[in-house]
Amino acid sequence: MSKKIIGKFIAPMVLAIVCLLSVSFSVYAAKKSQNNYTSTLAFQGEYAGATRHFSHQHISFSATASSYLGKNKLSKKNTNYSDTYKVSLYRKTWLWFSERVGSKSLSRYSYGKSVWTNVGSGDYYFYFEKARDGVNVISPDVVMKGYD
Repeated sequence: MSKKIIGKFIAPMVLAIVCLLSVSFSVYAAKKSQNNYTSTLAFQGEYAGATRHFSHQHISFSATASSYLGKNKLSKKNTNYSDTYKVSLYRKTWLWFSERVGSKSLSRYSYGKSVWTNVGSGDYYFYFEKARDGVNVISPDVVMKGYD
């Protein structure tokens, strides 16, 4: 083949590879910074949330909780039920194994936030626990966030 024919094929191929690599890098960078997850929460005893990937150093959990006994909303000042529920952060380690990073108690009746610092990148899930007293803890605005 002549140099002209080879040049016609190589230049577009090099350009295509450079474009493909730049797109791949952009997608990875965008994916890495997307460590904000929103969800809802409703549980009565214990509940394990979905496993999510966080690529930052710190992880926070926040939610505005309400408590219901049947269809009746409870308020903190007129109930004999516990004031708190526990949220624990677990890091997936290998296959089905995980380790607890830490736990925090949050109010069953208002906004609460928990922060775990210097946990590093990895796959994590939140585990929720409260007394088995028939009360449902519900939140429509759960935010799980990774940040540096």
